[in-house]
Formats: sequence, structure tokens, C-alpha cells
Amino acid sequence: MSNIRAAASVLVLRDGSRGLEVLLMRRPERDNDFRSGACVFPGGVLDPGDADAHALSFGLDDAAASARLGLDAGGLDHFVAALRECFEEVGLLYACQADGTPIDIGAHADALTQWRRRLHRGEATLTQLCQAFGWRLDLREMAYFAHWLTPVTRPKRFDTRFFVRLAPPHQRAVPDLGEALELMWLTPDEALDPQRGLKLLNVTQRVLHSLRGFADARAAYGHALALRGVQRVFPRPALGRDGPRFVIESDPAYEEVARLDPEGRGDVRCDLQPGDVVQLSPRLWRISGGTGNAYVVTDLTGREALLITAQPADAVQQRILQARWPQACALPPSTPDRMLPLGSDSHLTVLRHGSPGVAYVLVEDGIAIGELASSEAARIGVEWLAGSQGFMQRAKPRDPGLAD
Repeated sequence: MSNIRAAASVLVLRDGSRGLEVLLMRRPERDNDFRSGACVFPGGVLDPGDADAHALSFGLDDAAASARLGLDAGGLDHFVAALRECFEEVGLLYACQADGTPIDIGAHADALTQWRRRLHRGEATLTQLCQAFGWRLDLREMAYFAHWLTPVTRPKRFDTRFFVRLAPPHQRAVPDLGEALELMWLTPDEALDPQRGLKLLNVTQRVLHSLRGFADARAAYGHALALRGVQRVFPRPALGRDGPRFVIESDPAYEEVARLDPEGRGDVRCDLQPGDVVQLSPRLWRISGGTGNAYVVTDLTGREALLITAQPADAVQQRILQARWPQACALPPSTPDRMLPLGSDSHLTVLRHGSPGVAYVLVEDGIAIGELASSEAARIGVEWLAGSQGFMQRAKPRDPGLAD
């Protein structure tokens, strides 16, 4: 986790003639940077100086901010960083008087332009700006919206918290021409339109998709403000039918991809195709057919094999089984409850369960094969479920807050 940098980003929303619009900025072209030329939301990494602004923040203290982000401490740094980056990159400043009353920021535009240049040159800080004017950073309307962790395949990785704010009145967004070369106010559909040709990172695409369908900016902001228990999203590289892609926790293949490819090679399939053969554990293989999954359970030498849930009428499945496991013995549906040994190192337990059918437990690998309810799997200590359809799943969902 040492190469992961904490970051914060803000989605600035407004109402336009075409509906809800979100502010995007185009990053500069840079060598060896996967974000080069991408259109992103204002944001960046946390800075040690962000903690200095705690005393000049209005509406939220570190305890409340940390609780909202699920952190023990330091949560306020993320809120401050999001607003600091928004001011530095696009010139929008969310501030108020010391007592919380609004400020006509537009009346100070020329002075703030000079302060912004000083911030870029490292000659001043946002804290010093607030002190000079007697202002506070206004955190009262910061809606915590999303949390993403960069995939392991990226040389630069960011643990980013996303916030939503309505565009401040009487202020104009202006690019800094350093981190932001161009600014665009676009509807989510416009930004996602392939005809526009924007370079969008996976996370940007997903977040834009989550903004579609709202009638106006306040409706989207209200949705974000009501969110509780925002879970971290950790994309994993995988192999789809059209080539490499990323999967996230809501994708059916996610848990299987995470199990089979913890290093992030990206060579595990995330689309099931008839004829696919996948080794799920040292003793278990899945053969995808046109009507469902067949499983072959072996000992570690591969000499003994049992065949489960194969479909005799599935020609693709049968062809693969005959070619690779001609010695496999099929288990009949009426197999009584008992322990079946395979060699000296593998055991398959047969469980009868009435309406769901028969389930099998590969003891050494902790995998249930067939149809077994998660509650029953938890009762007998099984961690993984390999069903007659689809991908392998955890019997108990993994804690999304755990480090990867």
C-alpha cells in the first residue's frame, strides 16, 4: 500500500440549458502518465499543509469528517484538499465569513487571481489566503459521493474520495493552464458520448454514469447528500469478450477475478463463454457450457476425477470433458450423503438439500459446488460457492474496507 496516495476530487454541478451539467477539465499531455490528456474532475493528492486549514474550516471538524469517511482521524484533510484543488485548478472558491455568512467572491476576483498564482508558485497557502481575508473554508454543503482505489496495474495509484458541490454563484471557472488546460461544462450523456472523443478514465466514466437520469443539479446533489456508508470501489483488470477491461464489485465476475488474479495480471475472463475451462482451485475445474456449468474435482495428481452437474446434451461441454478428463466418473443425482475420497489428499462431501438439489463440498479447498444457500454455507464453514450458473462467489461478502 506504500505507493498509494490519498487524494480528493469534487464534482461541481450546475443547471444548463440541456439539463444537469458537470465541470470537467482536460489534463496536459505528459509522458508515462496514464492520466495524460484525460478529462477529469478537479482534484488531486492531499498535501501536508491541508491540516493547517482545520482551524479555518467552517461547518465540519475532523471528528465529524473522519466519521463520514470511515476513518479514525484525518478525514478533514480530504474535504480541505478537494476545495483547495478546486480553487487552484479551476478558480472556484468555496468560502464564507467567520460567522458563516456568504461572501461575494466575485467582488474579489482580481485579488484572488493573484493569490491563485502565488499558490501555484508555492509562495502561499490556502490557509494564508483565508487568514488574509478573515474567511473560512465553507464545508457545510460537501456531499460525500464515492470512493475509488486505483487498480494495481497502474504505476501511480490513488485512494480518492469524491465529493459533490453545487457551482458557487457569481463565480466563473477558469483553467489554470497547468493542471487544467481546458474546462468543459457537459451533461453526463454528452461527456460519455463516443462521438465527442473525450479520453475518460474508468473511474470518470463510472461516476458520470451515476449522475445520469437526474432532473437537475439540486436533485443530483440531494441524492449525494443523502448517501451513507459509501463503499470503496477497487477496479480489477480482467479479460472480456472484446479484450481487456476492468470489473468492479457490482460485476458478477469480480470475486472470482479477485481470487484467481490477486496480482492484477488481467488474464482472467470476466465473460462466460461456452467452452471456457477455468481452474478455480488446485482440485477444481469449471467447464462452461451452453446450458450451465460442469465441474471436475480431482486429487492433486490429477489421476482420479469426479464429474459434477455435467449436461449430456451439451455438445461443447461433452467434447471438452472427453478430451481432457476421459477418466472422470459422473456422480448420479441420487448419490447418498457421505464423504468421497479422491486419492489420499482430496475429499468431496455430498450434501442432500431437497428443493435446491444436491450440493457438494470440496473439503480441502473450502468450496461448495452446486446449489447451496449462503446461510447454509456459513453454517458449515464454506467460504466459496460454485453454482450451476455463473461465476464463483464468496459465501460471505468480503469487507470492502480491507486493504488489497
